[in-house]
Amino acid sequence: MLSVLVPRPVEEVFDFIVEPGLLSSYFTSEASGPLVVGARVKWSFADGRSETVDVDSVETNRRVVLVRNGSRVTIELAPSDGGTQVTIEDEGEEHEWQNMLLALNARMAFGVDLRA
Repeated sequence: MLSVLVPRPVEEVFDFIVEPGLLSSYFTSEASGPLVVGARVKWSFADGRSETVDVDSVETNRRVVLVRNGSRVTIELAPSDGGTQVTIEDEGEEHEWQNMLLALNARMAFGVDLRA
């Protein structure tokens, strides 16, 4: 399980996770659509890789559950003093999610794109 405190309101952080234009401002280079229940979304990355995620469930401003590479991934958001606690649990590999959390925090807290 990985976690980070993002110094922004939960509603803003949620949008940065589920909306393709916002997600691609710090993590992917492109996302084929929003993370909504039942969606199959293709994520493309600047290094030429791509992968598909299937969205299992979404609780607005609280949780997103998806399946990536056959592994169930739960992203939880909780209001916290000074912002939003974002926790990601992946039944498989978690190392890529650490990059996502660091990039999300850098983008939302400081306006920095770590990919640049």
